[in-house]
Amino acid sequence: MARREKHSNRKFMLVGKDTPFQYQEAFKSLRTNLKFLAMGKSCKKIIMTSAIPGEGKSSVAINLAVSLADAGSRVLLMDCDLRKPILHRYLKLDKSSYKGLTNILSGGVLTESIVNMKSLNLHVIIADAIPPNPAELLGSGRMKILVEELEKHYDYIIFDTPPVSVVTDAAVLSQYADGVILVIRQNHATYDEVALAKKNLDTVHANILGAVLNDFNTKSADKESGYYYSYNYDYSND
Repeated sequence: MARREKHSNRKFMLVGKDTPFQYQEAFKSLRTNLKFLAMGKSCKKIIMTSAIPGEGKSSVAINLAVSLADAGSRVLLMDCDLRKPILHRYLKLDKSSYKGLTNILSGGVLTESIVNMKSLNLHVIIADAIPPNPAELLGSGRMKILVEELEKHYDYIIFDTPPVSVVTDAAVLSQYADGVILVIRQNHATYDEVALAKKNLDTVHANILGAVLNDFNTKSADKESGYYYSYNYDYSND
């Protein structure tokens, strides 16, 4: 039986010089792999999603953005979870003080919604008002225009989206992105839930770049487990 934990109980750790060495190296490795994937093709607009809630996709999105920025890239991190946004909380941004993605897609001024986080050397667009039609907004012509404008100014745009097995938002947004990274938390989502997530992305012809196995415990994994197989299978076929 998969272990389920409430999202509010999950702790967020920002990668940096004070974090454990293995933690830093994990995101450096992810950054390096991403750059190798991008060789010879465009891979600057990246969706981070998961099969179900609580897998740590937002944490991975933030730390990947920070790692890319540390390497000298111009990075924009965008909260595209217009249902249960979390990036502003992890980044300790007062949501009431900033305009965000919903405002932009409703006709607001883009420059008024970009937060310059100088301490992390990256820019952020939070999710502000919760709209009644998140999937429609993310798949709209305005979103397409917004992404086209932003990619002129950034080396990487990281989109944090809702779980793809729960709602269609990530799948809809994938038409404007170069690829999708699926975050899988060990002993949380079931094999069937991860398979459904992949199927939903395949249905819209999303470019699945690979998977990140989060909270991976090497001591408890073995070659007979479904997680071990899925992890290696996803990477060996990219």
